Amino acid sequence: MKTEQLRKPYGFTLVELMIVIAIIGILYSVALPSYTSYIQKSRRADVQQILLQQTAVLERQYTRVGGYPNTFTFPTSDYYSFNYTTDATTGASNGSEFTIQVTPKGAQKSDECGKLSVNQSGTKSADKSQCW
Repeated sequence: MKTEQLRKPYGFTLVELMIVIAIIGILYSVALPSYTSYIQKSRRADVQQILLQQTAVLERQYTRVGGYPNTFTFPTSDYYSFNYTTDATTGASNGSEFTIQVTPKGAQKSDECGKLSVNQSGTKSADKSQCW
């Protein structure tokens, strides 16, 4: 007679599977806030770069024609809305001061820095001073 040899079972037990799921859950709960914060900082840096680029464009306009335009078009963004204001009076073609303000929206709305702005003299401001 042949003796049957016991074979090693294949697969995982339910307890092993639950331990792995618990470890993944803990890692996810730690990593997700860090990742979200990183993404928000990256988007904020992008919009700060856009602000500085557009300020340079406006300064070139000022040098060329002696004033800032009444209206200005900004790139579209899913995460920020742009607001451009100037001191030009209604009907006047040029202003001597401007302010560009960006307000977070959508997925960026929970960003701790809130609104960012820059004016013609290069003064930068934010809801939190550490954000520029």
